[in-house]
Amino acid sequence: MELVFPPLRWLILLPPVFLCVLLSYLYAILWLRPEALREKLWSQGVKGPKPSFLFGNIVEMRRIQKELAMSVQELQAGTTDKFSSDYAATLFPYFLHWSRIYGSIFLYSTGSIQVLNMTDPDMVKELANYKSSDIGRPLFLQKERRALLGMGILTSNGELWAHQRKVIAPEFFMDKVKGMLHVMVEAAMPMLTSWENITGKKGGSAEIVVDESLRNFSADVISRTSFGSNFAAGKEIFNKIRQLQIAMAEQSMLGVPGVRVLKPATSLHRPQRISSSTIARTSTSQGMKQPQPLLHGA
Repeated sequence: MELVFPPLRWLILLPPVFLCVLLSYLYAILWLRPEALREKLWSQGVKGPKPSFLFGNIVEMRRIQKELAMSVQELQAGTTDKFSSDYAATLFPYFLHWSRIYGSIFLYSTGSIQVLNMTDPDMVKELANYKSSDIGRPLFLQKERRALLGMGILTSNGELWAHQRKVIAPEFFMDKVKGMLHVMVEAAMPMLTSWENITGKKGGSAEIVVDESLRNFSADVISRTSFGSNFAAGKEIFNKIRQLQIAMAEQSMLGVPGVRVLKPATSLHRPQRISSSTIARTSTSQGMKQPQPLLHGA
């Protein structure tokens, strides 16, 4: 006896079947695949905090950060005046917490992304000296941070990475760095003068928030060395890049699947487009045959 399904029954069966296939696929890429990678590293002695489904260790990271903020508020409310210059422990307290438990090499997760954290100097040195073009770069940098980093040396792989490393390396030779010294001094003088004026008005001692000043100083030095006499255009590019950084920082949690689909990064397009056009225009005005955009591939 042969069973015959009318077309209506097929239509009823299709949605549940499709849903089951979709859920199985999502479970495989969001949990089974990361879990297999974690087991490989665990078998080699690399441990780390246990992640949760979808969010990884993001919830724990926020909890540790919140506990630190509360302890700082309690300290400020008391009579003890304590100042710490250990910015790493302030900005990334969860790394310090985990390193005390798991050692200098440990594994943690941001969503479905697995991150291997290393603070062992010998291991870092070995990786820094590893010149193979097949070392690979995280895919999330190419996807999530493409608007800011493009396909530069931080995100590229293979022959493109090798070419960019070859182009950039001579710029860090000692004679080139020494040649930038006068530019650094010239850019630093206005900043130091402004700080002296502030302390002078406060009786010789003042608390100064230096973030914006140091950011402008870095932009000034890089603009002068990269664009020469047309360093004003370089500052314009840095302003647009800063807008990109702010817009990307407003995006939701890194590594959580589906966030970019639910919240498109429309705020990234305009500053990215303006930055690229400004770079191309500046390169052309300097007589370059072909514009060499800093946001190559963005």
